[in-house]
Amino acid sequence: MIAGRSKRLFSTVTLSLLLACSCKGTPQSSQAPSAAASKYEPIEIRFSDPGNGGSSVMAYARREGILERELAKVNAKIAWVPGAQAFSANFEAMNAGAINASGGAISPIVGALAHNLNFKVFAIGDPAAMKQAGIVVPADSPIKTVNDLVGKRVAVNMAAHGDYMLLKALANAGVPASAVNRLNIQPPDAAAAFATGKIDAWSTFGVFFSTAVRNGARILLRESDMQSDDVTIMAANAAVLKKNPAAFLVVIKVVNDLVEIGHQHPERFQNVFTDKGPTALSGDELAIAIENTRAMSKIRVPTLADRTRVANVARMFALNKSIDREIGVDEIVFDADAAARQKGTGP
Repeated sequence: MIAGRSKRLFSTVTLSLLLACSCKGTPQSSQAPSAAASKYEPIEIRFSDPGNGGSSVMAYARREGILERELAKVNAKIAWVPGAQAFSANFEAMNAGAINASGGAISPIVGALAHNLNFKVFAIGDPAAMKQAGIVVPADSPIKTVNDLVGKRVAVNMAAHGDYMLLKALANAGVPASAVNRLNIQPPDAAAAFATGKIDAWSTFGVFFSTAVRNGARILLRESDMQSDDVTIMAANAAVLKKNPAAFLVVIKVVNDLVEIGHQHPERFQNVFTDKGPTALSGDELAIAIENTRAMSKIRVPTLADRTRVANVARMFALNKSIDREIGVDEIVFDADAAARQKGTGP
């Protein structure tokens, strides 16, 4: 999937299970589409499971069945497919078609496209949850600044969000990436390596970042302090996007409607399915997630300014050999508005 990839991310058994359940997400109606919906080509969006929330409007949408109802109006269905809480770790499931849509950041999309994943970005928002992402070190580590990472072993998911944050932090500090030993370890495996002292630092995000901090890790730098261009994205298989682009405009509208609710009632989007166990947030982590939700930006069909930020991420990866070629923006983004109008189903 990515430069320096050392092992497969999913076993054959795991991938087979994903393929088997890709059409067994939230139950769908077997009724024929309405006359209004029948003008749209039928699709099933197989979205990676958003987990328990933590600033995720998609978890709330899943629990309430909102997308099921709204997508039916444009002859589309949605299935929620189990997967890792990291875009890059779901690459094989996406490449096999078990998952055909996901949220995340732009960085793993760039990395995946460099290795021929047939996805495109249909929506972009400003970087999100940046206080729940960054570089962590063990509590007793002598590493105090980014400059202290020189010569150290830092785990990243290469050509993805962790890699981007490390490269951005190093660039801001004037430290060449070649001075740091970047280890390509996917977040689930990096958690174990970090806990057992096999790595000196870890550039990570989301539940992995929160869990590490909860378990005593010290935060060296948060993404919110990096001037990040790693915009929030929603992406989908290019063929599915082209077949029914109006369905993805519905996804954008649903997300934005929920973002508005989140600004007023951010607590509704935390611990959506459970307030206990390893995926549940509490204390400072919960407070940060609530703050992130209250400040969450809406998403949009990619703009000219968005395209510039996407190009910045692609260029950084190419310059630092995270990918073997620079990916052009036109390979990355998809204009669902224009595609829907072309099919006669647009706004």
